[in-house]
Amino acid sequence: MEPVDFLLWALTVIGALAVVGSFVVLRKVPRDIRPVAFVPLGIVLVGFVVGALALAGVFG
Repeated sequence: MEPVDFLLWALTVIGALAVVGSFVVLRKVPRDIRPVAFVPLGIVLVGFVVGALALAGVFG
């Protein structure tokens, strides 16, 4: 396995764990700040999708 592929796999796994953790945290925060908590989750989800596309070879 190429070092770059290993790095992308590692980042994808970390992203998946962050998404799961974000959902757990979202369930614990009060309702009035819940929309603010979606911002980091959205950023992580975008990174997760970009990493998955990179692993699929979309970027060359």
